[in-house]
Amino acid sequence: MNTRQLSFQLPGNEPAFLMLPPTLTCEMLQQLEAALASALGTLRREVRGDSADAGQIEYASWLQTRRVRAH
Repeated sequence: MNTRQLSFQLPGNEPAFLMLPPTLTCEMLQQLEAALASALGTLRREVRGDSADAGQIEYASWLQTRRVRAH
């Protein structure tokens, strides 16, 4: 299977890479966008040491999903 590799330059750090299959649909990209936003949000909270309660986390994920669907 052929894949596409996206490279994200992070100033002062190693680049980040994302591997994608060659065929993507708009729906798949929307799902990927939502999944990445959720995963990066979780990582951000871990790095900052945030102690958001479960309700705040659920509400934030709901907002992120609504934004992706609106596009």
